Formats: sequence, structure tokens, C-alpha cells
Amino acid sequence: MKLQDLQQLLDEINSDLIKQDMENASSLLGKKAAKLRERLEQAKKDLQQIADCGDEMDGNTTHSEEDEFIDALKDEMPEVFKNVDANFDQIDLIDKLL
Repeated sequence: MKLQDLQQLLDEINSDLIKQDMENASSLLGKKAAKLRERLEQAKKDLQQIADCGDEMDGNTTHSEEDEFIDALKDEMPEVFKNVDANFDQIDLIDKLL
């Protein structure tokens, strides 16, 4: 074989290894994104339960501190859910890129 042929073969092998590494990395990132999605879905369910409890408690409090807590909860939860949805959007983007 000529030296040029050996160099071409080496370049092809190197290219194949890079492709394989990228495929493996993409697969791992996809699995991590799926796990993040599962955790975020569970967190959203838990947060929704907290918000629902706050709605149920609204007007049924006995102390001013409880009223303040419920008011703060009602004020903050829309922003929390907005952030959760933004995280879902980021995970969707990761899925598209992969």
C-alpha cells in the first residue's frame, strides 16, 4: 500500500470513530433529558398539589400568618409554573437537537 492509501484509511477510521462517539454522546444526552423530563413532570404534579391545597385553604385560615402564606402562595405559583413550562420547552429543544 502506498503511504497516501494508508493516510486515507486512517482518516476514514478516525471519521468513523468520531461519528460513533457522537452517536454515543447523543444517546446519553437523550437519556439524561428523558430523566429530567420525568423529574420535572413529578415536580409539576407535586407543585400542583401544593397550589390546589392553597386554593382549598383560601378563606379557611385562622391566623394572619396563614393568610399571608396563602396569599404569597397564590402570588408566586403562576411564576413557578411559568418556569416549569420554560424548562419543558428547554427539554423539548434538547430533544429536537438530538
